[in-house]
Amino acid sequence: MKAIENLKYVVLILLMGFTSTVIAQQKFTISGNAPGKDGQKVELVRYTEGSIQKLGVDTIKDEKFEISVPVDEVSLALLQIDKNFGGTVVVEPASLKYTISADGTFGTQGGKYTPVLNGFLKSKEFIAADNLFKKLTKGGNIAAIRGTKEEWEMIAPFLKKEDLRSSYLANLVRTNSDPKVKVMAAIMCELQPDAAKTMEIVNKVASQVGENTIMMRRVRSMEKQQAAALARRHEGMLGQQFTDFTAVNLKAESMNLAPVVKANKYTLLQFWASWCGPCRKEIPLLKQLYAKYKSKGFEIVSFSMDENKYNWEKASEAEKMKWINVSDLRAFNSGVAKTYPIFGIPANVIIDQTGKIVASNLLDKDLENKITELLK
Repeated sequence: MKAIENLKYVVLILLMGFTSTVIAQQKFTISGNAPGKDGQKVELVRYTEGSIQKLGVDTIKDEKFEISVPVDEVSLALLQIDKNFGGTVVVEPASLKYTISADGTFGTQGGKYTPVLNGFLKSKEFIAADNLFKKLTKGGNIAAIRGTKEEWEMIAPFLKKEDLRSSYLANLVRTNSDPKVKVMAAIMCELQPDAAKTMEIVNKVASQVGENTIMMRRVRSMEKQQAAALARRHEGMLGQQFTDFTAVNLKAESMNLAPVVKANKYTLLQFWASWCGPCRKEIPLLKQLYAKYKSKGFEIVSFSMDENKYNWEKASEAEKMKWINVSDLRAFNSGVAKTYPIFGIPANVIIDQTGKIVASNLLDKDLENKITELLK
């Protein structure tokens, strides 16, 4: 009997030790160095489907900080240093070592998910583009070079960085075998570049991740918001008469939209900018459509949302746009942008010869199919 009691005692001790180990493992700790940032606050925040949750906070002392929080579930979080972006991390049962340099370059070591989702940061191409971007912007201070030629030079590495990041995350959604990685990567790339295809993949793994998890609730909220925004954009001014405007081309020649509309069966009014990656990726398609349908009464009027004329000029030269290309260099403060209205780019309307808007904010295949349908 004594032996049995002793055995029970041993088992109880082992179970208590096991339970303590499990509890200890369900902590997420991020600690690191932040040179030159003593006294600044470090916050770990998490975005849910409609709010921001502050998980933990510390003040940098002797260039060091540490935040430790319980792990309720695996989820994405942001590290903010003095309210500025410090990087994306994954709250998981792990200890992460964090470093940030004076120019804002950050990195982490440790964890299962964080290294996978931030893998693009270690790409040689990304590092090269990031270093050039920081050099041209004096450490990422875009405001310091606004309106200068350096602003144009930094656009290329900026777009390169964005392209490498989004391509990497989209590839994780398609090819990574872990359902949680797929969903978190989808959130990080905001369901782009193809929300429908991204959600098709996410839906296949939703039951494995759990519909009631923070990450699935967030991706569902993101899907709903984007669908609603897209519906509003597609309905914008549909069936209404176009509004005429006056703008100038790169030769400072004034142009009115009305005569262009009257002279062509269909006019595509396209809003773009030198710094807009998706806008510039769309230009090859516009060139194809223009070459194919120009003789059938199709015209394009590109309206630049740039503020810096030099950027507009250089981007136009690089893209070799052969159609009408105008701007008022007022970006989103433009009266034209407010009239149509433009909240994000690329954006467009298709206007028929009577001045009626027959389509709004179509992209890629949808745009190509609509132009083909109208001019077949």
